Amino acid sequence: MKTRLLSINLLNELERPENADFLAEFTEHRHAGKSLIYSPGHDKNQVFVVKTGRLRLYLAVEDKDFSLAILEPGDIFVSHTRAHVQTIEEVTLLVMPISRLHSYMASYPALSTTVIRILGELLSRSFSIIDSLVFKDIRQRLTDFFLYEAENNGSRSQDGTVVRIDLTTTQLAAIIGSSRQTVSTIIGAMLKDGVLARWQRNVYLIPNVDLLRNYGNTRA
Repeated sequence: MKTRLLSINLLNELERPENADFLAEFTEHRHAGKSLIYSPGHDKNQVFVVKTGRLRLYLAVEDKDFSLAILEPGDIFVSHTRAHVQTIEEVTLLVMPISRLHSYMASYPALSTTVIRILGELLSRSFSIIDSLVFKDIRQRLTDFFLYEAENNGSRSQDGTVVRIDLTTTQLAAIIGSSRQTVSTIIGAMLKDGVLARWQRNVYLIPNVDLLRNYGNTRA
């Protein structure tokens, strides 16, 4: 299960010399960790790009919340949606009114193409999230999460792939659409079965990625 919303890093585009004037139009906003900064009904229609830190994007339905993705540096999103945006750690955002973004897109065709590609990926990513929640069981989703982290954020060691998961069990459960107890139970089984090993707090070793992948495809 992918946790990052996009593969396109908009910061790289904004830092190009030809986009310097556009970058200067953003204002920096800093927020402490574990802060709810946007929620449905937010009074300002803004677009923001994550400069530093990570945020959780989720939907709240009655007494449950369902994580859609983790926003990381280079990701772009808007404030005026049905989703909640909560910081995981201290973050710095580049913020601009959406009306201003529309104006710049008309003046910068190359940038407009990039933004359109991002919007297309957002739509595709949304369908992938729905597919995962509907057609995959919790163990598969948790396995996919570890595989994604191994591929995108893991580091190799002589014993396998090391991944650091800077999330509480409750946050991780929300990301894969489960309960804290269920996630704890499955991770315990993964440790017992040897597809995961705990190195230290929030740090895991995956001895064999293929073994973990097959683990997710078999029934408990």
